[in-house]
Amino acid sequence: MSRCIGKSWPSVPLLCSRFILINCAIEIDDNSDRLLYMEPYFKGGLCKMKKTVLMLFALILSISLTACGSSAGSGSAASPKDSPKAAPAAGDTKAAATTDSGTKDKKKKRIAYVAGITTDAFYISMKFGAEEVAKKLDVDLIWTGAPEWDYTKQTPIVDSLIAEKVDAIIIAPNDAKAMVAPLKKAMNAGIPVFTVDTNVSDDSAYVANVTSDNLQGGKLGANTLAKEIGEKGKVLVMNTKPGITTTDDRQKGFLEEIKKYPNIQVVATEYCDDQATIAAKKTQDILLANPDLSGVFAANVVSGAGVAQGLRVKNVQDKVKLVSYDAGPEQVKSLKAKELQAIISQKPLEEARIILQMTYDYLNGKKDVKKITVLENVSVTPENIETPDVQQWLYRTK
Repeated sequence: MSRCIGKSWPSVPLLCSRFILINCAIEIDDNSDRLLYMEPYFKGGLCKMKKTVLMLFALILSISLTACGSSAGSGSAASPKDSPKAAPAAGDTKAAATTDSGTKDKKKKRIAYVAGITTDAFYISMKFGAEEVAKKLDVDLIWTGAPEWDYTKQTPIVDSLIAEKVDAIIIAPNDAKAMVAPLKKAMNAGIPVFTVDTNVSDDSAYVANVTSDNLQGGKLGANTLAKEIGEKGKVLVMNTKPGITTTDDRQKGFLEEIKKYPNIQVVATEYCDDQATIAAKKTQDILLANPDLSGVFAANVVSGAGVAQGLRVKNVQDKVKLVSYDAGPEQVKSLKAKELQAIISQKPLEEARIILQMTYDYLNGKKDVKKITVLENVSVTPENIETPDVQQWLYRTK
């Protein structure tokens, strides 16, 4: 029990003859806040009140104390059973994640997709495929990359994604060896890495890879070019950069397959540093040294565009046959204009669809994934370009 004198309670002025109540001594039950005893003091001394007046005063003060006690305890002393659930504050994502039924909504997955180069029609097509699946799965897709094919620019992008703590990283590595360390760093930070199109040389740096059959594509290019030049003559191989798994395999496949044609001579294998202007210049230089050049195999979309430009400058586009990798808008246009005899098309939209679905499944517990998934390439010629089977694989930029 508590007994106090002059305790601050809501005061009720009470006239008693000519005296005004200004203080009192009270005794209260601590458990129930019930008034047990009260002795009023008045200005001028203790008032000899009638019993009925005192009882009335005690009743008024008791009601006042009870009301105060109930008000003060409404937020903390109410039982969980009787208390209504508090609505989650605006912006409180943790509270908002719980529904009225008590079940938790799945957290939206944040998956980063690092393109090999953002300006290439192949990777722009990939973006459309990835966005299509991301919308279906309700994934927060972070599309990023550098405008140049350069691992020194790709590495800080990976580092920033690690700092952001994304749920997973999908990437087309710019270099098979140089990108091993950044990808391992992500894996060690608990962020699973999936590679697409290109790859790295260390299997422990990624969970799974989806790519084209680039060896098959190179061989397909060799057989197509051999047919175009009558299985004889001099040919040039124009590649982008050494150390890229996809284009290295295309070159390897081409050179292996072309050996089957004893009357075909490879005069040079050149690299254009993924710049069309360099490819055009080197093509012109080769033509000066080999005016009887019969054909060219270009290993990617940029090198193909540069070779086509170089042939136009020398006005030999009708004489020198060109088979180029990738089915971007410019390559399709050149094919229809017969500046290109054939293009080897990959399936970028399908690669993106498969890798994003695989990543999503992995994040949701499906850990048994296929390490390498390979898609076949398609040879596109003026004769089959308008067919539905080929049209679906032509690259999109809008």
